[in-house]
Formats: sequence, structure tokens, C-alpha cells
Amino acid sequence: MTAERQEANHPLRLLRINAGSCNGCDVELTATACLSRFSFERAGFVLTEDPAEAQIVLITGPLTVRVKEQVLQLYAEVPEPHVTVAVGVCPASGGVFRDSYAIAGPVERYLPVEVNVPGCPPRPQAIMEGMQGAAALWRQKTGLPSFSPAAAEDAPAAPAPEGPGVAVRGKLSYDPAACAACRMCEHVCAGGAITFTEDGDGVHFSLQHNACAFCGLCTHYCKTGALKQTGNWHTAHSREEKADFVESASIPYRPCAVCGEPILPVPTDLIRLAFRGVNRDLVRLQNLCPECRQAETLLGVRR
Repeated sequence: MTAERQEANHPLRLLRINAGSCNGCDVELTATACLSRFSFERAGFVLTEDPAEAQIVLITGPLTVRVKEQVLQLYAEVPEPHVTVAVGVCPASGGVFRDSYAIAGPVERYLPVEVNVPGCPPRPQAIMEGMQGAAALWRQKTGLPSFSPAAAEDAPAAPAPEGPGVAVRGKLSYDPAACAACRMCEHVCAGGAITFTEDGDGVHFSLQHNACAFCGLCTHYCKTGALKQTGNWHTAHSREEKADFVESASIPYRPCAVCGEPILPVPTDLIRLAFRGVNRDLVRLQNLCPECRQAETLLGVRR
């Protein structure tokens, strides 16, 4: 058996580097490695503490000033080729610590991150998906075939991945038709993931999934339900996909039904919430500018 073939039949060796994390992602990594349902070894992975034999590097934490030099020194000992995976929202964007004086990151400012698994923390299923993507990338770099460990053939099969349905630690969804553009979500977003911009066409919403901490504050304060948490845990993505890993939509201006001034239409859900129902008179007000709406309400539309 050639040396290359022997190398292909070995599980990939993972080196975990803690770059100043709160340990939330480290707990999820431990659960992923220890629970049989995720079939860590069957998937072809084994942890190592020796950077000289690592093939995949898992980094957690935002890269604090205190540990920066130690992290870079440890990373420099990892031989090529290898693949670097950023686990959690902190190494990708700094997360809720992004503006702290104690943070030197994000990690990719100093190291080439090839796979991101955002979340705070990401679910074990997402971590496994990211690791499998990293393994495929490593095989692509080396030209070695996929891992097929004979010793693990008798191990129980991994259960089917948990599908969407449980709205916990999944990607947020956004419905522009229900959004009043109040910007409360942008105000309470600790990770700075949400931004609104405005131009002559309307208001534009953007959510960076790589900065979302799954805290739920935005959905808590969004009374019209424009923002919702989902069970979609497929957050792992490559460096090339990072720019597209954004939830965005626009609320276009519409002309006022009376004076023609461009306005943002009032969401029906907001009318229903404010007036405890919707009727024909209220629907007419929905398409009026504030001045025309005030004039109309003087005619007697009642709550």
C-alpha cells in the first residue's frame, strides 16, 4: 500500500484552537465529538493536540488581544496542506464582542479561514456539516480519495439530520411585506448583524448571518412578525459563499393614493395589531401619506 493510500485511510486529524471564546462553541464541539448520534469517528475525524500532525484546524472565539500571539504561533506550526474552519459567530465577525477594546479579531484578519460555521453557538449538525465541507476541501487539495474506515463499518448508522421545524438556533427569515421599517431590530441587534439603508426607491433591509448571535431580541421586538427564527441550521459555508450569506430584501416606495407622494405602505399586520382588525376604511388609510391619513381620520375612522 502506498504512503498516499495509507494516509487516505486515516481519519482526518483535527486541532482545536480556542482564541478567547466564552466556551459556548467548545461545549458544542465536545457534544459533537462525544455523542454517538453524530458519528464523529465514522465520519472520519479524530482530535489531536499536536499542531504538527493537524490537517483541519477548528478555531473558536473572537481572537482576543491577550491570546493573539499564542494563537498565531500555534497556527504557524500546522503543516500545509490544511483547512481552517471558524466555528461560531465570534471568529467570523467578533459577534457581540466586536467593539470591545480586548478584541483583535475577527480571525480572518490574520488567518485564511476557508469554512465558516456561524451561530452562537452553532448546532452540532451545523458543525458536522462544516467539518464535512472542510474534509472535502482537504481531499481536493491533496487529491486523496474519500475516507472509508473499515473499523467503523459496524458502527451504528448516523440518524437522519434534524430538519427544519424546531425554531432554535437557525437562520432568521425576513418578510418585507410585514415590515414597518421601525428599525427596532437594528437598534437591539447586539452583533450588529442588521442594517437598514434608504434611497429614492425605498428602504433596504440586510442581515449578515455571520454576525447573528441567535439571541432573539429582534424577533421579540418585531410585533408584526417580519423577522422570525427558523429551524434551518444549514449555516456552514465556504469562504467564497460568505458574501452571499446575507438575508436581504427591499420595501419599495409607493405613491400616496391621494397626493402621490412616495410613502412606505403600512403593513396589514400592523393595522390589525393597532386596530384589532382590518376593514375597508383602514385598508384605504394603508395607502395614504401621513398628512392625507390625518385628514381622512378626521372624517371619523374609529378604532
